[in-house]
Amino acid sequence: MTKRERVYNALYHKPVDKIPKGELAISPGFAVKMLGGGYSDAFQDFEREKAVRELLHMDYINIGDWPSSRIGTSENGDPIFQSNYGETYIDNGVSKHMIALPFDSIEESDSYEIPDISKVSGDLIKRFAEETDLFVFAQIGGPISMINELIGMEEYMVSALMNTEEVRELAKKIMVYEIEKAKLFIDSGANGITIADDMAFNMGLFLPPYIMDEIAYPFYEEAIHEIKAYKDVPVILHTDGNINDAMDRIVELGFDGLHSLQPSAGMDIGEIKEKYGHRLCLIGNIDLDYIMTFSSPEEVRENVRMTIKSAAKGSGYILSTCNTLVDIIPPENAAAMYEEAETFDMEEIWNG
Repeated sequence: MTKRERVYNALYHKPVDKIPKGELAISPGFAVKMLGGGYSDAFQDFEREKAVRELLHMDYINIGDWPSSRIGTSENGDPIFQSNYGETYIDNGVSKHMIALPFDSIEESDSYEIPDISKVSGDLIKRFAEETDLFVFAQIGGPISMINELIGMEEYMVSALMNTEEVRELAKKIMVYEIEKAKLFIDSGANGITIADDMAFNMGLFLPPYIMDEIAYPFYEEAIHEIKAYKDVPVILHTDGNINDAMDRIVELGFDGLHSLQPSAGMDIGEIKEKYGHRLCLIGNIDLDYIMTFSSPEEVRENVRMTIKSAAKGSGYILSTCNTLVDIIPPENAAAMYEEAETFDMEEIWNG
């Protein structure tokens, strides 16, 4: 079974020869450390991204395209950029600091112009599709996270409640662009689309259900419909946090898979498998708060075994951490996680 077949089968609850594996992202620093040096630490470097996934026997990659232009230099000598979404920010290579919005206030968002799709190339997605055997998920943004990044978390939270109409109109424009990106990525060879849109804290959803019904859920539904009408590829959702209160809606909207399932936020993968596993492919759930970062390799292996047994029966599970492989993770723990899944006895799933 090829890697693409394996991921596709898991997404649609068909038999797999072994557990499919991959990550939403792998930090450049961690990847270089895992590979023992010798690779660039630039964002989304093709050779490094390919090599680290080969080393860990991964089956998929999640990749995106976020164009921006350098427009100046700060007083401290750090570069100033403007993203394709319109916000201006300083990026010193360690952190980003927004310094200007694309409009003066949310009330003026009606003047906001849809980002220019011609600046998105899809070249890296095409290269992974043509030069590797990985299943390629292409990432687009969602109506929550992209506006959150555009205007800042505090402003977004207040505006969602106090200026709901303006936020909805802004989301409408943003999602026109994101859907066009998805189509461009499909034309570039993407096998599936990830809508990345964090909607929750560890204790629950950012926003009450009646607000989600106005500024989030309709846009997911529209995006899934338009993407699948363009080409019937799987569409998955990534969101961190405790989304138990949104699970029914996520299933109803038509997502094929769900990534993160953060255990430290109360996402019990056994319960979720029982309630929703026949409708959703579950992706993730390997803990980053302790298991991957501070435990021993044997504890990692045991956690992987337990997670697979809870989530993979009848297929419909893809192994991943609950977010990304970050610098703090010891390489030996990542190796243990992926080796355990690679050698897991599938008879325990099919017959156990």
